Amino acid sequence: QAQSDPTLEVVLPHKATLSNLPTHLLAPAALPGLWEDGRLTLAAARRYFSGAHTVTVAHDGWDEQFAIPGCAEETLQAALACAVAAGTVWLVSGPTSCWKEEVPASALRDEGELLSPPPLVAPQELTPEALPDAWQNGETNAAAIVRALSQKQGAAVPWGLVRDSLGDAVRGRWLETSGGGGEEVEFDRAGAWRLRTPELDSPVPRPEPPAANVELAAHQVQDLAESIPQLLAASAGHGLHFRLGVALDATAPQAVRREVDGLLGEVVPTLKSDSRNPSSTSGG
Repeated sequence: QAQSDPTLEVVLPHKATLSNLPTHLLAPAALPGLWEDGRLTLAAARRYFSGAHTVTVAHDGWDEQFAIPGCAEETLQAALACAVAAGTVWLVSGPTSCWKEEVPASALRDEGELLSPPPLVAPQELTPEALPDAWQNGETNAAAIVRALSQKQGAAVPWGLVRDSLGDAVRGRWLETSGGGGEEVEFDRAGAWRLRTPELDSPVPRPEPPAANVELAAHQVQDLAESIPQLLAASAGHGLHFRLGVALDATAPQAVRREVDGLLGEVVPTLKSDSRNPSSTSGG
């Protein structure tokens, strides 16, 4: 059964009009001659897609000219806004600075320009030490961070950059959220995203190590004292401690006890003799 062939219509580039402009084509170095000196003005983008623009592509030993198809203003504006929202490019237009966020229509003017995506701000650059004007008593909010960063850098910092940088700082435990906000918040609610410096966790007390418990005669204590230098050298870096208790017969007169306690106090002020029943243990 015979079928009719579909009609194929060929249109020359300089006569064509783009009905859709993929956002990745607006990235730096994606199209020849679109970006200059690391930036692209919106006026230049409109001229590039006017339908009357040609570019020269150098090959090995020869050049080739290409006509760039035209693009309707509505299509171009939609592509520009999508490229900014996707983080492909950063838009600066007057006081407006947008990246990875919705673009106001008023910012898509000829004097606006596109830049490469900004790098994230390091968490250390968001702390009270780095941005003292944004913090008070260890607390701040995202809007204050935007203002302080913009003043420090001398240019409007995009909210998308601050939002992502704060999220990175929170995940890294440099900061913590104390109320409202979050990584999905739009700029008009940035002031509700409250942050603070995290409180350091109280150190967990280390358990007391098991200790040998043995009764020593006086001469054994002397022997122990003489071996202390060797014991410290053998246990270097591992915290060797001694727990000492002194027992004196309960029958010892008070005068003897006072004299013993006085001598012990010269070594350790809190060390005193305890009394014991001489019939219960042996000692020397």
